[in-house]
Amino acid sequence: MNALIGGKKVPNNLLGELKKSSLSNSKDTDFSDKLKEDGYLFIPNAIDVSEIKTARNDIFKKLNEIDELEDPFNDGIFSGRSMRDKIYKDRGTFWESVSSSKSLRSITNGKNLEAIFSKIFDEPAIGFDFIFLRAVAGGKFTHMHCDSGFFTRSTKKVLTCWLVFTNITLDKGPLFVVEGSHKFDDIKKQFLDFDVAIHKDRKATIDVHPVQFAKERNSKLLTADFNPGDILIFGMQTVHGTFENHAKDKKIRLTCDIRFQPKSEPKDLRYFGINPGGTTGAGYGELNSARPLNEDWHIR
Repeated sequence: MNALIGGKKVPNNLLGELKKSSLSNSKDTDFSDKLKEDGYLFIPNAIDVSEIKTARNDIFKKLNEIDELEDPFNDGIFSGRSMRDKIYKDRGTFWESVSSSKSLRSITNGKNLEAIFSKIFDEPAIGFDFIFLRAVAGGKFTHMHCDSGFFTRSTKKVLTCWLVFTNITLDKGPLFVVEGSHKFDDIKKQFLDFDVAIHKDRKATIDVHPVQFAKERNSKLLTADFNPGDILIFGMQTVHGTFENHAKDKKIRLTCDIRFQPKSEPKDLRYFGINPGGTTGAGYGELNSARPLNEDWHIR
């Protein structure tokens, strides 16, 4: 099974395995030290699979209602069609409704994830109200970047949680972390004080193919075969992206990004409260997943 990015095969020698951490293993109690060392935490089975399945089915049902998933919708097979714009006048309103289901929010803004991040920060944590739910059809991938330019306007103490809802093997476009990238001084300098919503003349993505990037730095693209309920946590300076979904079974990849910070830190009001505006102020309409599954994504 091959990893692709933009149709280009990633050599196997540049692929590496993410290190696993455990909520139950006493040796993994100091998550903050592991984050500092590796730039990420990969915690399999962090969320109960039954909760994940309920939320996933609620989301898939919504996508089936706009003809983007085939019947039975629980299989998550992309139809190649979309009635999204014919049924809904506003894409943002639709995607916000999908992102606001009780079954989903009980996970993304629930006690389990909050407890994990409170443990990492060693103080009470809170998740952003604005979440980034991603349904990814064939041919799509997320370009390589780090998150600092999006989420550190009010505090630097922010972490990303990538939450998995579907089985994501290498051909379905899993997330990768560039090994050791949180310690790359030139990348830190490049994105120092960068704000994607203010510095519109600059790119948020790293304009080098990940294969070349890894080769030049004698690094690897770390990933895994992910299962529903797994989470991957990383800091704002960790370089990451996703491989391309090129699965022959046409199943979509469903994940969600949630950001967490200590409750004591100042909040970026773009991401908190009722009807938060998100990064650009355009609300959920700014997200790639607000677009029909058969439409190309934008690149920042």
